[in-house]
This record gives sequence, C-alpha cells and structure tokens, in this order.
Amino acid sequence: MEAVGLDLALMVFEHPEGAERVYSRVPTDGVSWAREIAFVEHHRHDRIVVRGTIAGHYVDADDEQEFIGTRTAEGAVGGAVVGALLGPPGVAAGLVGGGLIGSVAEERRGPHLRSALFDEVRREVPEGFSALILLAPVDDVEAMVSALEGQGGRLVRHHLTSEVASALQAAVADSPSAASPPSS
Repeated sequence: MEAVGLDLALMVFEHPEGAERVYSRVPTDGVSWAREIAFVEHHRHDRIVVRGTIAGHYVDADDEQEFIGTRTAEGAVGGAVVGALLGPPGVAAGLVGGGLIGSVAEERRGPHLRSALFDEVRREVPEGFSALILLAPVDDVEAMVSALEGQGGRLVRHHLTSEVASALQAAVADSPSAASPPSS
C-alpha cells in the first residue's frame, strides 16, 4: 500500500465490543474498505487488543500476552509453602493457586504494545471503548464513514504525511500478509 494519500480513521464506540456490534449490522459485501478494517478494544488497565487487517497485514495483537515468567514460579512456590500447613492436598492447591496468581501478576507487568499505531490508538480510544480502524486511501475512508453514519460512533480522522503513514505501516510490517480478496 503506497503511503501517499492515506488517511487513518477510527470510528470510536462505547463498550469494548461496540465496534464489532455496529460492524455486524452494516452491509459490507463487495465493499473495499471492509477488507482493510481492524477492530480495536481498549480494556481496563490500559490494555489494547487489535485484530484485523491494517496496511495489508493481519494484526492479532494483545498487549497482555506474557503469562508465564518469574512471577508465575514465585507464586507457585509461595503457594506451595503456605499450602504445606494444610498437608499434601494444601501443597497441591497452593502450588496451583499461587501459580495462577503469579501468572496474572506476570501478565500485568509486561510491557504494553508500543509503536506508532498503538500509541495513536491509546490517544484516540478511551478505556472501555472500541473502534473500527482503517488505514486507507481517502475514498475508502469516505465510504466507511458514509456506511457507519448514524450508528452512534465518533469519527477521529487524520490525513497522514508520507512519513507518518510509513511509520504506521512499519508498526504492522512484521504481521503476516492478509489474504487477498477472492477474484470475481
């Protein structure tokens, strides 16, 4: 996708699943922008989930993906020690419970996704909201805006310089290429 003449548009909706609900009600058969759309969810604790196609790449990113680490082991050992007071069944329960608590702590301490794309999403989509995001030529963005008109979303739109568009494309470059649309 050529970086010149691209817009970044986010149609922001209340509720983490609001964007998906609206998208499911909008006719998208044969619509070019529908093949370049991604869904963004901004959950509590500043957690961002992005799934869909951006700049020709399929993005499936969740910034709380690390679940096993040092805190998992520390939690399991600590739980086993506390559980030892209750005998062998307590050790087993403490090991599992402590490991689970440690895993949650490990997940929460991991770094948030940081790149031009995810930083932009954090600025524009409040916690507890979701959005449809489209990085596309102006005509495709206009078609999306028209299709979503009256659905209760708030439009955030940026006309991108070639440098900013290239930075956003670079943010997703390591993701796999999206499938080409079926030929008619």
